[in-house]
Amino acid sequence: MVDSKFKVKLYILSLALLFLIVFVMTVKLPQMDASVCKDGCELSVSAWFYKDYIIELAKSNVLPILMLLLLLISWFIKHEFEHLLDGGAEQVIRVVQIENQDYEHLTFLATYIIPFFGFTFDDPRRLIAYFILLVLIGMMFIKTDKYFANPSLAILGFKLYKATLANSNGIYESVILISRDVIIKDSVVKYKLISNGVFFVKNK
Repeated sequence: MVDSKFKVKLYILSLALLFLIVFVMTVKLPQMDASVCKDGCELSVSAWFYKDYIIELAKSNVLPILMLLLLLISWFIKHEFEHLLDGGAEQVIRVVQIENQDYEHLTFLATYIIPFFGFTFDDPRRLIAYFILLVLIGMMFIKTDKYFANPSLAILGFKLYKATLANSNGIYESVILISRDVIIKDSVVKYKLISNGVFFVKNK
């Protein structure tokens, strides 16, 4: 079962595209004079230049480095999520009704990611405001159980459905299905309960 802590992780994963975009928009290559020659000697590049350049590169790219770290964290979260889904999906259930909900991924992308394209990242006060905004969005993301509306999961091949399921224990209406498979009405699928009202399913 997915707890609140893991929902936070999935929210971070959902922002992976934003991290990549901010990295591309803000990365800088500082210009430094590679010449260490004196008294007319030929141009040379020494170890101290590389050291100074790397230091200057790091100073000029604090935000891009942070974005790379967050992308790395997102990669680990992806593997943790896939590990969560491994095994356990052996119980079967019938799909009574089903509706594709992949547009939820696009809605999240258009609402929370694309607007950042027009933002600037040079003003520290703006960065703080952006951070607060992302925290507030994350709180809504977790409180409303919208962690499944995740564009990063769509890129990884997961599909999103709203469905009515039925088995010997009863009928489950308006539940969310996450699957790598194409799920159709009246099919019998294997399932694993991820959280309240959210199932990971795969074709039998």
